[in-house]
Amino acid sequence: MKLLLSTQSLVHAAHCHNLLLAAGIRAQLRNTWLSGAIGDIPFQESAPQVWLVDDDCEEKAWAVLAAAANPPAGPSWCCEGCGEWHEAQFAACWRCGQGRHR
Repeated sequence: MKLLLSTQSLVHAAHCHNLLLAAGIRAQLRNTWLSGAIGDIPFQESAPQVWLVDDDCEEKAWAVLAAAANPPAGPSWCCEGCGEWHEAQFAACWRCGQGRHR
């Protein structure tokens, strides 16, 4: 097990955890309930953390998080099914679910 990141935001930690799981990287979210203990224990110890189950996946994990932080640039696209417009980073239509045709 290896600590990947520690952050003061539970939302940020949970988002990173979900991105890793979606990429097939086994990870654990820890310290989700310790924010109430800040002051009794050091804030660094109570911060939400994302841990990697497999230490060898660290490079891939950082690549996944970096890719999510920098979505692909490009032109908006129009869904052929319903005509809804989407930004470049979306691969499927939110309205009808049809995939993007390139």
